[in-house]
Amino acid sequence: MSDCPREQEILDLVRTGRWPDSCDDETRAHITTCAPCGESVHVASLLTNDYRAAVRTAHVPTSGLVWWRVQRRAREEAARNAARVVTLVQGICVVIGVALALGIASRAFSFAPKELLTATTLSQWSIPLLLVLTIWLTLAPVAVYLAVSRD
Repeated sequence: MSDCPREQEILDLVRTGRWPDSCDDETRAHITTCAPCGESVHVASLLTNDYRAAVRTAHVPTSGLVWWRVQRRAREEAARNAARVVTLVQGICVVIGVALALGIASRAFSFAPKELLTATTLSQWSIPLLLVLTIWLTLAPVAVYLAVSRD
């Protein structure tokens, strides 16, 4: 079975909706006598009809629904990004807090001889530690509230 040189022209007729009503008698005669063109018209007609039926029955959402979905997706992505940043900042704060506590504790215990390590040595470091802890415990809920609150 060889291809016909007019096959593309015939397929264009079917695809654009000019077959069979808007084509001349010579083209109709060619399609009835040429087997490759006849088969091409048959298959292309079936595919074109299926395509047109699918286009007619396709459910296209309204523009308002599409806009709402886009806005919802943007809010969800912003929430994920904020959660990532909050988690990162919390991790950094924990590491810094542990490092500060270890540094203060090692400094307090390394400079004082064992017989001078009294309640006064520990009390001089307890005020800054309590101050830092109080500030941290006060600001943490505010930071969480700002991170998860809606617009």
